[in-house]
Amino acid sequence: MLRVKSRCWRCGEVTLALEEIMMVEHGDGDGVFYSFFCPTCGDVQAYAADPRFVDFMRMNGSQPILLPEPIECKREAASPPLTWDDLLDLHLQLEGDS
Repeated sequence: MLRVKSRCWRCGEVTLALEEIMMVEHGDGDGVFYSFFCPTCGDVQAYAADPRFVDFMRMNGSQPILLPEPIECKREAASPPLTWDDLLDLHLQLEGDS
């Protein structure tokens, strides 16, 4: 079983099996992150993954989970951006419904 070292913000250096690491690729282009549960304290750890780490994980059979792009990024280009007046109108409408 192949093991790698990472860091826990509370416990310091920890050793993990590849199966204990989850990689996530954000659909908005923010890059790849990896996370794991610290084997000592149980806290969730999350860090940005550099390209070498991603390549290493992929060569050993681990693929990142691809998160879809946030709905905000799929906004229709033809629609105008919201203005402060739009937000005030929405607030007044929501306030009037109660």
